[in-house]
Amino acid sequence: MEILAATYRFYFAQPWWLTAGVLLVPIIWLALRYLTTLGPTRRTLAIILRCILVIILIALLARLTRSKKNEQLTVIAVIDRSQSIPAQLQQVSLDYLSQALANKPSGDQLAVVDIAEAASISKLPSGDIAIRQRNTTLNGQQTRLADGIQMAMAIAPPNTAVRILLISEGNETAGDLKEAARIAAINKIPIDVLPLRYEYDREVIFKRLAAPARARSGQTVSLRFILNSTAKTRGKLFLNLNGKTVDLDPDSPDIAAVVDLKPGTNVKTVSLPVGTRGMHEFEAVFVPDDPADDRISQNNHVTALTFVAGAGHVLVIDADGSAGMALTRILQNSNIDARYCPAAEVPNSLVRLMDVDSIILTNTDCSNFTYQQQEMFCRYVTELGGGLIMVGGPKSFGAGGWIGSPVAEILPIDLDPPQKKQLPKGALVLIMHSCEMPQGNLWGERTAIAAIKTLSRLDLVGILAYNWQGSGDWVFPLSAAGDKQAVISAIRQMKIGDMPDLGAHLQQAYDKLKDCDAAQKHIIVISDGDPQPPTNQLLSQLKQAEITCTGVAVFPHSQTDVQSLLRVAQLTGGRFYDVKDPQQLPQIFIKEAQVVRRSLIVEETFSPQIVYSLGEITKGLSSPLPNLDGYVLTGPKGGLNQVILTSNQADPILAICHAGLGRCVAFTSSVDSQWASGWLAWPGSERFWEQTVRWAARAAQSSDCEVLVDVQGRQVNINVEAIDDKGNFMQFAHIDAQVMGPDMSTHPIDLAQVGPGQFQSRFQAAVSGSYIVNLRYRKLAGTKTLLCQTPVTVPFAPEFQDLVDNAALLAEVSAITGGRILSSDPTQAKLFDYTGLKFPETQLPMTRLLMLIWLVIFLLDVAVRRIALDIRAMVRRITSFVRRPLTERKAGKTLERLRLTRKKVREQLFNRSGESLASRRYEVDETYSGDLPKAQVPLKSDTQIEKPAEKPEPPKTETGEDQSHIQQLLRAKKKVTEQRKDDEKGGKV
Repeated sequence: MEILAATYRFYFAQPWWLTAGVLLVPIIWLALRYLTTLGPTRRTLAIILRCILVIILIALLARLTRSKKNEQLTVIAVIDRSQSIPAQLQQVSLDYLSQALANKPSGDQLAVVDIAEAASISKLPSGDIAIRQRNTTLNGQQTRLADGIQMAMAIAPPNTAVRILLISEGNETAGDLKEAARIAAINKIPIDVLPLRYEYDREVIFKRLAAPARARSGQTVSLRFILNSTAKTRGKLFLNLNGKTVDLDPDSPDIAAVVDLKPGTNVKTVSLPVGTRGMHEFEAVFVPDDPADDRISQNNHVTALTFVAGAGHVLVIDADGSAGMALTRILQNSNIDARYCPAAEVPNSLVRLMDVDSIILTNTDCSNFTYQQQEMFCRYVTELGGGLIMVGGPKSFGAGGWIGSPVAEILPIDLDPPQKKQLPKGALVLIMHSCEMPQGNLWGERTAIAAIKTLSRLDLVGILAYNWQGSGDWVFPLSAAGDKQAVISAIRQMKIGDMPDLGAHLQQAYDKLKDCDAAQKHIIVISDGDPQPPTNQLLSQLKQAEITCTGVAVFPHSQTDVQSLLRVAQLTGGRFYDVKDPQQLPQIFIKEAQVVRRSLIVEETFSPQIVYSLGEITKGLSSPLPNLDGYVLTGPKGGLNQVILTSNQADPILAICHAGLGRCVAFTSSVDSQWASGWLAWPGSERFWEQTVRWAARAAQSSDCEVLVDVQGRQVNINVEAIDDKGNFMQFAHIDAQVMGPDMSTHPIDLAQVGPGQFQSRFQAAVSGSYIVNLRYRKLAGTKTLLCQTPVTVPFAPEFQDLVDNAALLAEVSAITGGRILSSDPTQAKLFDYTGLKFPETQLPMTRLLMLIWLVIFLLDVAVRRIALDIRAMVRRITSFVRRPLTERKAGKTLERLRLTRKKVREQLFNRSGESLASRRYEVDETYSGDLPKAQVPLKSDTQIEKPAEKPEPPKTETGEDQSHIQQLLRAKKKVTEQRKDDEKGGKV
């Protein structure tokens, strides 16, 4: 029930309580009948107050509410940043938006959401209309328009009306835009669309390179090149196998095959023999003779994988070749196919490891590998059943920054052991100023956590970040890392502000580090370089205190900012990094954190002790073993992890474990002459390493299953056939499957049995790249879990498959939500149009105010009925109280005038008497005949005669004035007393 309809309106949430107003009739009747003793005035007032009380009580029960309507509008622009939109068209759309925003009303707001493979907030709702030209955080490989609409609704302010402006060509590769539009329609949010129109009339799309997923050694396989063309096109076809060019035209000097394409689908077949074993990667590229016939180069490149079963090989990895080459020679002498691979050339794809039986990481620190590569090592072991061996050295295990890494979770030893001996500890301080880079707070959090995880629990760590309120703030004061949960929690709550002065933060770090007992003291600064640089005096103090400082420049504004951080690093003995790709930041921080991790190295000569002799690795080995000269300190992990060799201090030297489907080995000493010179001369060295590698190597894959995959756009169809050696279909006691993507993510898939020994499934590929279909099954009569893995390649991103816009989808979205299709003229766009909008209303219950009013009126009602007041007496008293100060002021003025008059008269009389006496003086030249008078008698007589006549200050006059004043006071007092008696008599009546 509305009372007032305007910007503010009042209504009752439960209006049926208003019917209780009929109670006013009996309340008034009863009051008129039983309140007769109060007198007419008091009775009328009591009845009015009681009626008001009842009315307020009814309003409380009916929940009187005030509603405020906020007539402001927020426009949220969702901008498609995918690569499928031509760059020129994207710039035109941004210029259109800038011109259309020029007429924005002052009270309205603008927000911007960029969308590609994910939704990214570019601008939160505000009055600013500046639009960012690029978004460096999105690669544009997909278009998830539905995610953009959902993000826009998530950041929509609740106190304004909302319009969403979708700027796109309408080709979505994932999600359901129409479903997101329906949700917006339910929330009364219209979606206006600005269609980006384009069409490629001459284009070639390399749809697919079809190659068998598996092949036999030496088999000739058929490759099918499938291309779609919109017009007649002539070009060349190139093919690479494992990085080497394949001659497709042996009869001519040109290695490429010339192809003439017709409009529609074109298929070309090439037969090619494959190698003996391992993974074979085919890469095909189409290059048109006329660039105008093919303007999108991204869809002219496809790849395919074929796995040739056979004996696998061992991949030995290190950073510089010193230790890795030595171990490679030892294994090759034992007839093991060992191949050396520098850390910089380690593949990023799990598919490239399918033909690897074991991976050996030799004296290699964690910073040499990306986080994705570390995850790849873990998936290789746990999901593909491979073997991982980590060999020690000064850059391995905890000393190499592997503490807290994904690999550390699957190793059989604890890389951060409890303190057993007095070893020097390190101290690390991070100074965070990454707020001005894209997603600066997110990258600041990631890099800080990556560095913290590499530290030992006894190392000291502190974090400084500007908090917008002062010169600096300790996000985490310098203290022991412990289990790292407290410091990681502090990092996740860290707010990074725009630092004005780097010197203030370095001073705080210096004050803490110079007094700590750490052996290595290090500072890492991440900044854009624009804060006020530190003084030379402070940098000199850091140098003298042996505190090194590394500078990491991220998105500097100028070369001067770069030089500022470079100067800090050079004057303190640290390092400097000019980072262009934020993905490198975690590895840089991990590497720099290792500066304080040298304390886990133990360099002393000892003879390893065999504590477990039942394993295959120590078979044929007997004590005493040759001496070792050092190792990296670790601790036993317990559980199913088995320690085989220990030092004389019972620290693990060799340990093994099972991790998922694979196996892991940790050897904490080195394999080269640095710590293992005695083992290199030992005849049993080759046998030891051969047995270790063969124990860790994964088992051969089963040949019972054949997996066939077929790629149709983003959908991958899987067909599994299980046939035994006699050609009969097999039945399994258990079978499941999972898909591992290019980003190392793992997703289970359901296999549906469609016949005897036949299974089918499918999945949607989220991104382009190489996937692995991993089958795990167990036969009816067996207990062993068998593996079968098949690679599959999804070609280029789906962004580049559409050659024309999808304006029809955008129009449908606009119709669903009641939005508009904007015209091509930005001046006529009217982005901030209020038509058809639902303005939010703020509901303000008036319960508290009504309760206060009800309480005051209730007290007045009680007072009217219980307290009798004499109005006339109150008026008289008030009147006398008001008049009394005026009377007193008048009387005071009269007395003051009398006093002044009296004083003046006294002065006049005194002056007159003095003049008469002074006039009577003796004259020398006067003559007198007769007797001289006596002096005393005449003087006395004269005095007696003259004194009554002068009377300068008669006492009677002063006494008379005083008595007159006292009489006035007495009369006033008597009058007040009489008034009080009259008032008391009136009150009793």
